[in-house]
Amino acid sequence: MSAGVLVVAALPGVAATPDGADADYQLILKRLERENISEEEVAKLIEITERVKARAKARLTLAQRIERAILKPWVIFGFLAQFAFMMRFVVQLIASERKKRSYVPVAFWYLSLTGGTMLFIYALRLRDPVFVLGQGLGCFIYVRNLILIYRRKAAHHELRELRRERAVQNELEGGSDEPAPDPAAPAQP
Repeated sequence: MSAGVLVVAALPGVAATPDGADADYQLILKRLERENISEEEVAKLIEITERVKARAKARLTLAQRIERAILKPWVIFGFLAQFAFMMRFVVQLIASERKKRSYVPVAFWYLSLTGGTMLFIYALRLRDPVFVLGQGLGCFIYVRNLILIYRRKAAHHELRELRRERAVQNELEGGSDEPAPDPAAPAQP
């Protein structure tokens, strides 16, 4: 039984309908408009509804609760988000083991951004301000780290190109006629 049906059933003179929450919602609104029920009375009816709902949930077995939770699309999305977020640590662990030192690969930041964004969306769905703020701020940090990484890579690429150009220019200016200096010999003034 939906919360709307329970509230409607608690209102005298309004019949509870099993045909869905929209119909229940409309019945409640009509009843509230017609009878000018106070906010206090509405709050009391909602409290009654929540208590009935809690009792109904308490009667479910653990297996039934898990089955109901897992089959919800948003719960599945939340699990996938948490999995993506957790995989960043697996990737970081594997990369660190290969290098034999602590190392954070770029894939870590992409998984952080993917998982964090998904968890942010999930938190919005839950309307949890703590979760929304934490994941939202995290997403900005992950993007910033990716920007810094790609700026550094671009700078390294530019430096390599500059070195190549200088080597080609030195070769064209006549460096090819002279023998290459011995790397072990000290440079002469």
